[in-house]
Amino acid sequence: MTSHDQPPQQSHQPAWGAPAGAPAGGPKWARKRVIIPAAVVLFLIGVGIGGSGDGRTTTAASPEPAPTVTRTVTASPAAAPDADPPATGAPAPGRAAAPAPTEPERATVPDFVGMVLQTAQDTAQAEGFFLLTSHDSTGAGRMQLLDRNWKVCSQSKAAGTSIPTATAIDFGAVKLEESCP
Repeated sequence: MTSHDQPPQQSHQPAWGAPAGAPAGGPKWARKRVIIPAAVVLFLIGVGIGGSGDGRTTTAASPEPAPTVTRTVTASPAAAPDADPPATGAPAPGRAAAPAPTEPERATVPDFVGMVLQTAQDTAQAEGFFLLTSHDSTGAGRMQLLDRNWKVCSQSKAAGTSIPTATAIDFGAVKLEESCP
C-alpha cells in the first residue's frame, strides 16, 4: 500500500490545549486554565458596567462610621426639706437658676371700626396682632374673599385695651356699599 492509499492521519489534538494523549474533554487543570481567566474578565466587565457609566473611574470608599450621639443628663441633688438656701444669691453648685417667668407681649388695641377690612388687618399686624379672623355682620354667612371690598363694623376686643398680642381679634364686616347693622 502506498502512501496514497492510506487515509490521511488526523491529528487528534485534545480540546483546551491539553497535551496529546489526554482525553477529549481535557483534564480538569486544562479547563481551569481557561475558566478562571474568563471568570476574572467577566468580573472586571461586570464591575465596569456597574460603575458610574460616565467614563470616569470610581473607587469604592470605605464607609464612614456613623456619628456618635452623646446625651448628657445632669441630675440635681435632692435638697433636704430643712436645708437652708445658700447665703449668696448664686444658685447651688450643679443647680441651674430657674428662668424667670416672662410676661406675654402686650399691645393696645386700636379702633378698627369704619376701616376697610384689609387696612384693619394690616394695622393690627403692625401692632403685633396676628391671630385675626372676620365674619359677615349681616348674619348671611358670606365670606370675605376680597378684604378690600369690606369695612369693619365691630371688633371682638375693645379699642384702647391692652391685651397680649397672642390674643385673637375677630372683625365683624359688611360690604363697602352696605351700612353696618
